[in-house]
Amino acid sequence: GEYREAADRFSKLETTARKHIHADSAFWGNYFNAAGAVYNSMGNYEAAIEFGLREINFFSKNNKSADLAIACNNVGTYYRNKGDFDRSLEYTQAALQHFKLTPQTLPEDFSWTYGNLSGTWYRKKDFPKAFEFAQNALEILQKHFPAEDNWMYVNVYNDLANACTEMQEYELALQYLNKALKVHEKKGLEMDKEVTLQNLGHAYRMMGRFPEAINYLNQAIELYGPKHRNYGKACRHLGYIAQRQGDYQTALQWQQKSLLALTDTFPYQDVMANPAPQRVDAFLDFLFALRDKAETLCLVADKDSRPEYLDAALATYDLAAGLLDSMRTEYQEGSRQFWNQEAQPLMEKAIALALRRYRDTKQQQFLEQAFRYTERSKALLLAEALRESAAKQQAGIPENLLQEEKQLKIDISFYKSRIFREQQRSKPDNDKILLWQAQIHKSRRAYENLLDQLETSYPEYYRIKYEQPELSLTAVQKKLPGNTGLLEYFAGDEGIYAFYIDRNGARGYAFRPDSSFHQAFDTLLLTLRDRSAALEAGRSAAAVNRFADNAAALYRALVAPLAPSLPEQLILVPGGKLAYLPFELLLTGTQRNSAAPGYAGLPYLLRETTVRYEYAAALALDKPARGSSGRQFAGFAPAYSGDWTALDSRGADNCAGADPADFAPLQKNQAEVAQIAQLFEGQAFLGDAATETRFRQQSGAPKIVHLAMHGFLNDCDPLYSGLVFSKVLPRAAQDSVSTESDGVLYT
Repeated sequence: GEYREAADRFSKLETTARKHIHADSAFWGNYFNAAGAVYNSMGNYEAAIEFGLREINFFSKNNKSADLAIACNNVGTYYRNKGDFDRSLEYTQAALQHFKLTPQTLPEDFSWTYGNLSGTWYRKKDFPKAFEFAQNALEILQKHFPAEDNWMYVNVYNDLANACTEMQEYELALQYLNKALKVHEKKGLEMDKEVTLQNLGHAYRMMGRFPEAINYLNQAIELYGPKHRNYGKACRHLGYIAQRQGDYQTALQWQQKSLLALTDTFPYQDVMANPAPQRVDAFLDFLFALRDKAETLCLVADKDSRPEYLDAALATYDLAAGLLDSMRTEYQEGSRQFWNQEAQPLMEKAIALALRRYRDTKQQQFLEQAFRYTERSKALLLAEALRESAAKQQAGIPENLLQEEKQLKIDISFYKSRIFREQQRSKPDNDKILLWQAQIHKSRRAYENLLDQLETSYPEYYRIKYEQPELSLTAVQKKLPGNTGLLEYFAGDEGIYAFYIDRNGARGYAFRPDSSFHQAFDTLLLTLRDRSAALEAGRSAAAVNRFADNAAALYRALVAPLAPSLPEQLILVPGGKLAYLPFELLLTGTQRNSAAPGYAGLPYLLRETTVRYEYAAALALDKPARGSSGRQFAGFAPAYSGDWTALDSRGADNCAGADPADFAPLQKNQAEVAQIAQLFEGQAFLGDAATETRFRQQSGAPKIVHLAMHGFLNDCDPLYSGLVFSKVLPRAAQDSVSTESDGVLYT
């Protein structure tokens, strides 16, 4: 109540202060700081960020490095609470850099900053890194305050405990939390005691010790009160416990209280009702509360044979999906990628439930809903980039602003790639990384200010960029040519979900892969990707028959149930690990031949239909207009001199960096590109001419761009996947030049 009263006075206070207090007065820095803190405590993170950024602008103009560091730390905290973790890291790392440049920085400030970094890495689910930064914070406190008489010990012990809980080191987590309670008692410190109690409840919940968890969570709730921003999270934990204990009605009551605390007023006593929020700032907690509620509604439906609860669950998933769409438009690229991955289990449950309702009722609306969820999870970053590109072309933005925007993006990409490469070293230079992070932060702020200018000054740009028309099954059917079918997949943790659409109709299909499917899939991919495995298998009858059995089994599981009669052209939109599968090589029939074994005569899918891959149905059927110089073709065929194959260059986890000098030559790629260029009267960039710079210059003009080169995936961070061009400069010379010279075009 006190926070809300204070917030209600800010507007009048600021109007009055503008009339009497000079713009350079220290009052304004304190005012922006206090307003940001109040809104953060209320859970209104958008308003907190607005005031935090004003605080940063104020101290930037006054060249006060220590105050600027504090402001950056605050904004990093607000972004973390909102769920935009990449922005949070940028601002918090900038704070650390400013503190390091300030000789009089207090040890508490360093400990505070490392604690904030720990909290953000915890939210990004990198728990070892979260623990590492919390340890850094603890070491600073132990060095300067060995008697544990500083209140910051409470925060650090909680950060360490949270990381340990998620790493399933529960006893160590309890030790840290009990140490935090002792500091509370020693200092007579009641502030944030409820947070320690809640974390104890969460640790016991994760351990399955529900009575202790309920005890601590109830204590936390009593101290929080219903207006505290963490009240909803504690209610959600209690709802989860009640659900696990089979008390579904109590679980729903707690989940409704959680939603009520996190958004606007709604009739929460009715467990079927959902809020219709005008604004949600605590995205993370609200999203998880919706997820938990939908799962509980499904359990009630199954237990009591109440299909209306399934429809209520589907409505809850729909609200969560809309929330995810909203998050994606607001967050930075890396955070959007994180949330895309986090959303997959939730979207899988929504798709499975919609298909279940379609199977039970035969109502088309449920098939439509399942397909819509599937499309929402496809190529989101690419679709956003294409919309933004179209917006720039159609909104009449001056060329100088477009060039400024392009250069800022190049600068950000350059320093990010430098950091990524440095972090691959056995002993990274942390000072160098901090310097690059400060440069990213500077460029990012300039980029965001420019985007705000574009969105304000060019309304058409804003409209096109954020317009997300949903693609219906009927619309897909109308856009498909008569001889074409579209087969789209969602591969989740529990099952595979597929949709086949052509002019005659639409079908949905779900199945849970068993061990035989996984074995066929893994064996087939290993044979195709690993040259040594293929050579070992050889061309014997046993090897050919084994390949044929696996390829036919995958066809029967993935294609035959939906498309028993193949169209002339098949558009494939794979999902998850199915994106690694070359569907052309699946076999439409089983052929075993011990007398004259051979791969050439097998009934491959490519003999029956023309296969075309796309990232999403929307991208396949509604491609954006692009300018063309009239040239038909540009091809790129780099030269390589290393000995890495596509498989062994990445390592087992597909998370390593890459350098063009390490990749093995492609024997026929230059001849291939040269011949195609001659046929189309286009341009061929061969060997050393096939550089990233040339590609950037040419890629927007030709109708066809052909890339005969190595590429690599980074499964840990997909944004660092890339295409491998010819390298311009040696590795040692790259730290001071554009990223275009390193030979790798990151996605």
